[in-house]
Amino acid sequence: MKDQVKAQALPDAESLTIDPEHYYRQVLHGYYQFDCTVKEGVVRSAKFYIPENTVFNQPTVFVTVPDGEESWEFLVKSGWKQMADVRQLCIVLMEPENGAWSDEEADIAYITALNEDVGFRPFFCAFSSNFYGVAYGTAADAFGKQARRFPKCWAGAALLGSLGMTEDEKETLEKTETKVPGVAFSQVQMPVWIAAGEKMEDVERELTFYRAANHSDGVRQDGGCEIWDPKKGGTVDEHWCAEVVFDRRKWEDCLGFDYDCRIYDTVFAGVYRYPGNGNGALRKNADIRSRGFQKFSEKVAGGYYEDGRDAYRREWWVYLPESADRTKPVPAVFVFHGAGGSCDEIADRSGWAYVAEKYGFLIICPGASVPNRVRRVSNMVTNEMFRSMWNTGNPQKERPADMLFLDYLYSWLTEHYNVDRSRIYASGQSSGGMMSWACAAYRPDYFAATAPVSAKCIDIESEHPNPPVDGSIIPVMTNLGLEDRAFQGGYATEDAKELVDHWCSRFHLEPGWDGYTYADGGKHCSFQDGLFTNYLFRTKDGVPILRCVETATKAHAIWPSECEMAWTQWFSKFSKDPETKELYYEGKKVEI
Repeated sequence: MKDQVKAQALPDAESLTIDPEHYYRQVLHGYYQFDCTVKEGVVRSAKFYIPENTVFNQPTVFVTVPDGEESWEFLVKSGWKQMADVRQLCIVLMEPENGAWSDEEADIAYITALNEDVGFRPFFCAFSSNFYGVAYGTAADAFGKQARRFPKCWAGAALLGSLGMTEDEKETLEKTETKVPGVAFSQVQMPVWIAAGEKMEDVERELTFYRAANHSDGVRQDGGCEIWDPKKGGTVDEHWCAEVVFDRRKWEDCLGFDYDCRIYDTVFAGVYRYPGNGNGALRKNADIRSRGFQKFSEKVAGGYYEDGRDAYRREWWVYLPESADRTKPVPAVFVFHGAGGSCDEIADRSGWAYVAEKYGFLIICPGASVPNRVRRVSNMVTNEMFRSMWNTGNPQKERPADMLFLDYLYSWLTEHYNVDRSRIYASGQSSGGMMSWACAAYRPDYFAATAPVSAKCIDIESEHPNPPVDGSIIPVMTNLGLEDRAFQGGYATEDAKELVDHWCSRFHLEPGWDGYTYADGGKHCSFQDGLFTNYLFRTKDGVPILRCVETATKAHAIWPSECEMAWTQWFSKFSKDPETKELYYEGKKVEI
């Protein structure tokens, strides 16, 4: 027991190895020390608790250790260790400086830096869309202020022992605009559980602030708590799904597994803050298993050895919604997650699950390969194995070729499901967007069309990427966000222009953006549709084969609305004869 109490040092990043049989399981488990660099010359301590047998991208709960408490003892006493073990959560313990939360601005800077560092996956695969924070005692007010100033950090917060918020803070948040034009900090949703011994004026002000931000409806009573549910509303890109809970009790009475379960199940469970715009996008969905998703796993050869000895246990999920007509072959969409994502989260993060249910088609969501190489990021040295991503190039000694995995999945899907082979498509975001480009470049005969998002090259890892193959005509609708800091410059960058030029040359397309400059407000676009600026590249007969879209306000993200647009305005118009590989647009054969 004493050995467990002492936090272990994180291992050397070069010493880690991949287990091909448990390919997506966390490499580490246990209790670890983490040193967070807040700024130059300022380092603060934190602890990680990673339960055994956890897999990639499970929810992470950040828990403040109260003044004067020992971290491990509080992890146990608070109930969060048991929660982690039972619910397969990862826990980050935020520790006070010199045993006390006493410098509010310094503490806010620490919380923000730690949130960012964990988002970079320091020796475990965390998923920033499901980061939640629980703050006790004097830390509740510092954490509350941090969450209101930086709402994109969290998908939910519990402030246990809150003293509320001042009128000055409330007025400042109401007047200050976020990174999204026209949206104040007071308008950003935040699921919140507040506990205080008394509902003093400042606490009531805090509750009023959150009720307004969360579009709250009338109050109801449950288990001694006041709960304000959100009104019906929102959009496909952001749901109104943020509860406000008030419990009249001291924070010392908010400890234990049962209380943690109430917080988690009422405020956190199923709520994610996905990348969207500068504030993220809050959405809530039921567990994918309860909605009919099925998980599959099989050992698949990586391709490095001819005898297939480099086999990795790969995983994928399939969703065939009830809305699909099972009396006939159904269309199918391959959906590829981004770097650090996983096959169990991309369906909802992208919105393809919503679109599949609405229009009645199948989606298949595979898990990418796992690199094993040192990664240096944000004053940390970690390993890329906590960030699975697509290898669209050749197989490596310890890294499978994902195009071979695609070959396996394509055969598997057409053998196990009654899919319409003339209507198979591919989409994905970031690394998954590159995989979607690779589907078009390297396997054009498989697909009737593709829709890469947040990606502008085929292969980001290889020094000399393989050239696109000859094959059938393959339409591509690609989308980049104008607020995407990962790919600044959009279609004006050399790698993006190279792809556009290749498609225009390969399929004899007429240029669709004479005079184009990045983010010029659509001065030379084919057409604009709300936030979407579209550039079309057509055949001599006017058939669009390449569609480049710039999305205003969008960060490095994928939106359900653009997936729906990809389906209704792109995929649904194209089919490809599975035998002749001839492409059809709105039922007519495409000639080039």
